Amino acid sequence: METNVKGILEALLFVADEPLTLKQFVQITGFDTELIEKNLKELAEEYQKGNRGIQLREVADGYRFFTHPAYAPFVEELVLSADYRKLSQASLETLATIVYRQPITRARIGAIRGVNSTGAIASLQEKGLVKEVGRERGPGQPILYGTTKTFLENFGLKNIKELPPLKDFALDEETIDQLQLRLMAEPVEKAKKESKE
Repeated sequence: METNVKGILEALLFVADEPLTLKQFVQITGFDTELIEKNLKELAEEYQKGNRGIQLREVADGYRFFTHPAYAPFVEELVLSADYRKLSQASLETLATIVYRQPITRARIGAIRGVNSTGAIASLQEKGLVKEVGRERGPGQPILYGTTKTFLENFGLKNIKELPPLKDFALDEETIDQLQLRLMAEPVEKAKKESKE
């Protein structure tokens, strides 16, 4: 009887709660690394060609199943119907700051955001998205924060280098001009309204 390598790999991927590395596959199955890589590649292609509901992707130095992006609205409906903890706006801003500036101290995060980020950092740590990665040299040796393997998994990244460049999020000059006009106009409009009352 021929061993169903793909079936074994699929079963392991299905029950794993984190990406499985090639080393783990080898240790568990005893199969050769090349055989595992070949079968994982074929599996990923089969899922992609078949337009299946799941995809096999390489993330955070391992392999893991993900839902197909085309079916995101349906998955979202299920997820939103359950009691899932979302990230607050403060947590998202803090996470973005850490992601693009890591390793970074709490004080530096607060300086960039303009507000105290202690609560947001604690929330992100609780969710396993950020962690303490060391201490800065200097007075008080403040803690440095960085992202975790869980962050890479949740955002479908192999590593931090796969993040889109920060410049992709920059506002164009026309948008900046419109924002400045709006910000300058608001106090004038408010003052006019208050004077009429």
